[in-house]
Amino acid sequence: MQWLRMASIVLLWVSGCRLALASDAGNGLVLANLERTGWPDALATQADIDTAARAEVLVFAKALLASEALDEPELTQRLGVQQMQLKSIRQVRDGLWDRLLNTYRNASTQCDEQAFCPRIRSVADLRQLAAAFTGDISPAHARWASKSLDVHERVLDEQLRVAVLRP
Repeated sequence: MQWLRMASIVLLWVSGCRLALASDAGNGLVLANLERTGWPDALATQADIDTAARAEVLVFAKALLASEALDEPELTQRLGVQQMQLKSIRQVRDGLWDRLLNTYRNASTQCDEQAFCPRIRSVADLRQLAAAFTGDISPAHARWASKSLDVHERVLDEQLRVAVLRP
């Protein structure tokens, strides 16, 4: 039953991204054109799905953390906007951190002795874990992490761009 909940969360998140991108006429095809190499392990059990979910959360959190290190001119340039709406950006980021924390917790309920499974209690813990995360437990995972980070950076940029253009 938990895998169904996780699958629903992921599908809702992807649908939300697609809707956000589709609402921006100039960027409606961005998500469809992203190259995406999948998770390197089989997703045969709930534990496998939860491991992949935790890893995806950590990669997205890493992209989110990196975006927070940008100053206003750098973020304005990266998003390709003329002026910044910092309040909207903060609201989107705060909401994303909360959702990432909840998703990570849900995928961590029974993960003893599994990859990417340190227990966390707060967004601050998640930030620390994301900062140190490399996904480098094997060459296949390292390749996945690199490609996944590129995808998550693009998706995050689109979400932040929409927050600026439609506060």
